[in-house]
Amino acid sequence: MRMSKIQLAIAVGCAGAGMLLLPRGAALGLNPPALNSGARAPAEGTAAPPFSLLGLDARNWTLAQTRGRVTVLNFFATWCPPCRAETPDLNAIERRYAAKGVAFVGIDDEESPALVSVFAKTKGVRYQIVMDSKSAVEHAYDVRAIPTTYVLDRRGIVRYRQVDELNAKTLTAVLEAVIAGKPIPQSQATRRFHGIVSTALRSLNEGLKSAKAAAPGKTPALDAAINTGTRANKSIDTLLSGPDSSSVSYFDVTKARGALNNALAEAYALRASGSDALEAALLRGQTYEDQERFADAAAQYEQAMQMAPKDTRGYDGAYLAQYEMHAYSRSLEIAQAEAGIAPQEPESWLTVASARNSLHQYGLALEAQRKALALASQAYARKPSAKDAAYELGRVWLKMARTEILAHDAASARPLLRQASAAAPQTIVDQQAAEQLAALRPSQIAIDGSGERGARGRSMNPAHVFVNVRNPSAQARAVNLAATGLPSRWLLSFCYGTVCNPYKVSFALPARGSKRVELLVAPLRETGGPWSMSLSVSGGSTARVNLDAKTAKAAILITAS
Repeated sequence: MRMSKIQLAIAVGCAGAGMLLLPRGAALGLNPPALNSGARAPAEGTAAPPFSLLGLDARNWTLAQTRGRVTVLNFFATWCPPCRAETPDLNAIERRYAAKGVAFVGIDDEESPALVSVFAKTKGVRYQIVMDSKSAVEHAYDVRAIPTTYVLDRRGIVRYRQVDELNAKTLTAVLEAVIAGKPIPQSQATRRFHGIVSTALRSLNEGLKSAKAAAPGKTPALDAAINTGTRANKSIDTLLSGPDSSSVSYFDVTKARGALNNALAEAYALRASGSDALEAALLRGQTYEDQERFADAAAQYEQAMQMAPKDTRGYDGAYLAQYEMHAYSRSLEIAQAEAGIAPQEPESWLTVASARNSLHQYGLALEAQRKALALASQAYARKPSAKDAAYELGRVWLKMARTEILAHDAASARPLLRQASAAAPQTIVDQQAAEQLAALRPSQIAIDGSGERGARGRSMNPAHVFVNVRNPSAQARAVNLAATGLPSRWLLSFCYGTVCNPYKVSFALPARGSKRVELLVAPLRETGGPWSMSLSVSGGSTARVNLDAKTAKAAILITAS
């Protein structure tokens, strides 16, 4: 089932910063939108919006750098299970198609560079990853759910777009077509999908026409039409849960299923018996959400809540619609009301916690999560061997750790992450807890080259090269630089601004900050002629200055800590 970013977050309990949680079962259909409501997705045949973002190495990267190459843009997050599932296929296909001029770019959804770096290393990702820290690119591409993938041709024109976990078969077929300049082939699953929808729509519309012409109170035609529509939706659900689902266009599904659900809602409204009005409101709410008409969706779901105060479907939809409009206080009210009618469900309290997190009420969010923890612990105590119970318990621990991280309390998050791993070993919860623990460790200070990598001196004259010292972590750091391995009667000073310190120096770097430092090397006695030095750097926490003079040869080690 295709899920929005915040739906996936609630499902696995791993929402990234800014992408908080959604209540259980919020989607009545398959395609709830994500947080963007202004832009529209770039259509096939149009130019891909340009953008510039920082990569994991803190260097600027632009889409223009891929011009002349077929480019795969993959929007992802480490907390998204389908994103993680498709990563091995993306890695394999990237390796296979690099020689054919195909570039892969991962665009991360608002997570910390430290966490994404750990994920990339663990999963063996070698292609470019950039950080969409303010969701600007997601807005430009109207990313409604993740993973979302765009394939651009060599001129930067969108040739393919999909919202789903892509399998190797689907992506390979797309790339072969784009490289050859041919149309994207239509899959058998796509043809079957359109066949189901067109047949059901035709039957629904005929039933509606017959019902409107019949005497009041005569409902056989409506009964048949509603049965046809509900069966069609079940068939679509089955198709889109199958192995070839990624070949069916999300955008086709949204449009076609909206038409189907509108006709089905009209049939319910005409029949108007029992819960028909409720079903009509829920269907219309889902259609409006798919169209990103969130205020209209909220109105329909609020009606459903009034008609069926104990049916959680209306609350789920209303919560999402209000969240999309950033009406977080109203989202909290809806979440609390749902918890009142389903207090024994851990998910009810996790949804309350999500709403609290969106309002930056982290202490109150933890209170709600403790209620979920108590319920999950009780379920685990009843069946400690049940995998689902263990997974749910680990998931709650993980959510509590995420709240502590949002509150900038890494010390409190660490034991919660260990509890998550212990409760649900060898699961996605365990994997993500381990990655998050690794990401909380301070990142190494990095040393890069800056300008010329070599210099020459004459006799006792000094020479210099420059390095750029970076703090890649999210916290300010005190940086210590030291030089070792100098030959006798040689000096290396670290200089910046008006300050020069021989052999070692300390200074502060802000989060993600950097400083350009001069490595000034000087002989303290005659060298017997010209001498040279060269800088060797790899982006790690060490660098080497290779010294070559008649009187001395050495490899001077520069270390950052």
